[in-house]
Amino acid sequence: MPPSSLSLASSQFFAARTDPALHALAQRITAALPDIGAATLTDSNCLLPKGFIAKVNNRGAVSLTGTDPNTPAESYTLYFDALTRRLNQSFPVRDNPWLTFTKVPTTVQLAIHSIPTHILPDDDDQLFNFIKKSIHNAKEVTIGAARYLNQSRAVRLIKQATSVVVSVNSDNLLLLLPALFLFSKRLKVEKMTQANRYTQCTDCYRLGHPSA
Repeated sequence: MPPSSLSLASSQFFAARTDPALHALAQRITAALPDIGAATLTDSNCLLPKGFIAKVNNRGAVSLTGTDPNTPAESYTLYFDALTRRLNQSFPVRDNPWLTFTKVPTTVQLAIHSIPTHILPDDDDQLFNFIKKSIHNAKEVTIGAARYLNQSRAVRLIKQATSVVVSVNSDNLLLLLPALFLFSKRLKVEKMTQANRYTQCTDCYRLGHPSA
């Protein structure tokens, strides 16, 4: 069976400008950067696939997405510095260069079912810290967000168990699926429907990630 294709985010890495601002040559960068990137990898004796799609957003951030469906962005990590140098050398930057390329953070949402309601915090605002600690204790995985699947507190309180949705890095999926031992119970864990789309973290938006 052939390997499954990677998601867009898993194949993408980006470089933000030091001070987010549209570059005057954005269209030229989009057209020329795939070949510049390929030449940079060739000069570095890189044997990885060299096909890329480039994008530049209105905050000046540049992304490269690999066209090989089975090569993750992390495979190019050793070449991020060289690619950044070539990017800054190829186009005018003045006092606003691009920062080093980095992988796009990816998160997925997982629903943890049948959590006993009596052990959950009385204050809904404390859910994140509460569940974050328990999951980290159980699996040494740090979640990025948490919310109740059912937003109605009144409805949750009349039931013996409820579901909590947490956001985690996609690299941790195998550690949490298909079940997790929390609160001395084996709880079913499943990926939410919208988890096939990646979300950007706050830093990505602040720096100007092309998809933010």
